Amino acid sequence: MIVEICCTSLQGIKNAAKAGADRIELCSGLELGGLTPSKGLVEQSVKLGLLDIHCLIRPRAGHFSYSKEEVEIIEQDILFAREVGCRGIVIGALTTDFKLDLSLLKRWKIFAGSMYFTFHRAIDVVIDPFSSIKELIQLNVDCILSSGQKEKAVDGINELKLWNQNFGNQIHIMPGSGVNKENCKLFKSEGFGSLHLSASKKIPSISLPFGVNSEISFLKQELSECNISKIQDVINLVKS
Repeated sequence: MIVEICCTSLQGIKNAAKAGADRIELCSGLELGGLTPSKGLVEQSVKLGLLDIHCLIRPRAGHFSYSKEEVEIIEQDILFAREVGCRGIVIGALTTDFKLDLSLLKRWKIFAGSMYFTFHRAIDVVIDPFSSIKELIQLNVDCILSSGQKEKAVDGINELKLWNQNFGNQIHIMPGSGVNKENCKLFKSEGFGSLHLSASKKIPSISLPFGVNSEISFLKQELSECNISKIQDVINLVKS
């Protein structure tokens, strides 16, 4: 079973590699559902050479219907990820009536070239997921990352199973959102070939010297990192 870890830092990638993960979804802004990481982080992550890097391409939080200017940014980011050696991209786009934006996806598939192409959790808000999955198969998309149109994958398990039973031999259905050691064996037992998780744990912030206003909001923001033991717990359960 493939275990994909969502990481936001070089240390997180090192932790995931040490724990035995298979690949990385690289992003920033996990608290916003994941955003495109900086070019510096993308390039340095690839240079580490520890695990395959699949780069999330999402220029902002919120819905997945993009303006012309946002599309230009997305396409520059796809080309950069390809240029520096990312093995895959994680991306999605919808029309304002919550159907796949096929014209953009076709174009982005060409831009991606041979990179592994994952359609992200935009699938969880489409009107007709069955039709959308068929369209993604026709586009030769490699993988769909989904929580089964629920907030957490364990709550969407029935929908995920249905998709996997009907389409799993044509496209990878990868459960993600809220996957952990308590529920990972459920996904394995139901026949899924891959899992997506952050396995993050809060890490201490720096101590503040006297005179610094600790009430400033960004000093209260919590830091987290992919945790080796959390990843190993899942790997031990799904790879045994």
